[in-house]
Amino acid sequence: MPVTEKPDKKSPLSGRWLSVVLCLGFLIGGGLVFMGLAGLKEKPAQLPVEEKIYKVDVFEVQQLPLKEIIAGFGTSRAYREVVLSAEVGGVIVEKHPQLKAGAHVDAASVKVDDQGRTLPATPTLPLVRIDPETYHQRIAQAEARIAEVEAELKVLVEQEANNERLLKKALGDVEVYQREFRRIEDLGKRGVTSKTETTTARLELERYKQAVLNMENERRLFPVRKLQLERKRDTLESELATAQLDLKRTEVRPPFDGVLGEVMVELGQNLRPGDALVRILDLDVIEVPISLPLGDYDKIAALMQAGIQPVVKLARNTTSPPQWTGHIERVAPQADESTRTVEVFVRVENSQQQLPLLPGTFVHARIDGPVIDNAIAVPRDCIVAGRVFVAQAVENESEPSSSDQMTTGYRAVKRPVNLNRTMQSFALIGNDLKPGERIIMTNLDILSENSQIEIQNQKQLADELKLLQAPLIVPGLADRVDSDDAGDSG
Repeated sequence: MPVTEKPDKKSPLSGRWLSVVLCLGFLIGGGLVFMGLAGLKEKPAQLPVEEKIYKVDVFEVQQLPLKEIIAGFGTSRAYREVVLSAEVGGVIVEKHPQLKAGAHVDAASVKVDDQGRTLPATPTLPLVRIDPETYHQRIAQAEARIAEVEAELKVLVEQEANNERLLKKALGDVEVYQREFRRIEDLGKRGVTSKTETTTARLELERYKQAVLNMENERRLFPVRKLQLERKRDTLESELATAQLDLKRTEVRPPFDGVLGEVMVELGQNLRPGDALVRILDLDVIEVPISLPLGDYDKIAALMQAGIQPVVKLARNTTSPPQWTGHIERVAPQADESTRTVEVFVRVENSQQQLPLLPGTFVHARIDGPVIDNAIAVPRDCIVAGRVFVAQAVENESEPSSSDQMTTGYRAVKRPVNLNRTMQSFALIGNDLKPGERIIMTNLDILSENSQIEIQNQKQLADELKLLQAPLIVPGLADRVDSDDAGDSG
């Protein structure tokens, strides 16, 4: 049989390499063809890249004295308020015809003549009258007992005078009988009289002397008895004065002109001493206690020590315009440990207000604080990471088609600032900025160093203050700036 040869087996690795080589050849060839075709195409004309211009609002820096406004709140109350109570007991037999809450009552008016002497007060109707009969009887009893003591004193004076006369006579009798006793005694020594007669004469002399001694003792007791009666009379006179005072207290009158805030009694009611009758308010002067932090209190205390009574504007809330004006009259002597605040007291004269301030009104206070000299206040939103963008003027060459003059543009330049303190939406900074410089207020999130800008609006401090309902700073000129010029500063 013929021998057949087996074909050689090709390696699979060699086939793969051949595929790779063919692919690379096709890619290279395609790339060369594309480059050749691209070289035949004309290049388009390139337009110049224009820098973007950002429209911004700017704030003009001003350096001027600023007055700080200290804010607080409190509830108004009457400067004088009293609850009248019954000082004596009894039944109410009469009351004022206008004894109702809200009625105005007048106190007794006191006048002074040209020589400075006080004239009798003009009487007014009592608020209530308590039955005075019991106190009339007490007065009558005290007067009767005083009359009895006066009579006893007169009798005692007569007895003292009689005792003096009898004592004088008794002393004369003793002197006469002493001479008689010496005569009898001398006769006895000579044997003319008996011893019994001498003894009898001695006893008679002793009897006269004892009578004189009794009268002298009686005379020494007269001042003591008189003093006892005088002390008794003084006690009775004190009881009489008390009874007369109680009688006067049966008529209850207002201590000052005011308005009845509350009436707590009725006609025919039986009162005991201490029972409340009415509450009277003096609405001419209103007081508002305001609690301030210790830092604000220090500023107010410094002004008051300098003889300045800070002016206070009062409003119904933080955003409403002020309705009442007053001044700080006094401050509390100590701070509140729990709240770490100090109370200052605002005095409001209702006669000077267009609308009276009523007690119990919750008010927002705006107090004139110290003046900060040469202050620079800028909006806080302008400061980012301790820096501001300042609108700096630059000179740009005009386009060839225009005239040969130079046009002025602006670029944003970063400037670091030192923040001293913040007050509402403003920040007080140091001298890092100069008056007249303009800092950028808008588009701060997209601006970068040397960005080209266009100023569309320029604002000042007064413009920003007008946006606030109750700013905490106002221009601190010599005279207070009107609220219209300072954004209703209050």
